[in-house]
Amino acid sequence: MIDKESKEYIQFENLWSGTTPKGTNKSKRDTFRSRMKNSCQQQGIGFSKINSFRIFSGEIKALDSDTHKVGDVKVTKPPRRHLRGI
Repeated sequence: MIDKESKEYIQFENLWSGTTPKGTNKSKRDTFRSRMKNSCQQQGIGFSKINSFRIFSGEIKALDSDTHKVGDVKVTKPPRRHLRGI
């Protein structure tokens, strides 16, 4: 479940709506949403606010089956290109 009181969610919500100390910035909002849409497409999931938050929070990488730890570093192995069609 998403904790809507956490700092991470509040930061995401501000970026999603484009809220700045001076008001709403449509350019920042659109840039952030575009980045999230690209990230969703790269992960192969549908673009939505919930999926965008999962990527923003790092939950998607934590659940990825191709990710393993080497020391303190997480390493992701992409699928081999010649095996994608199988």
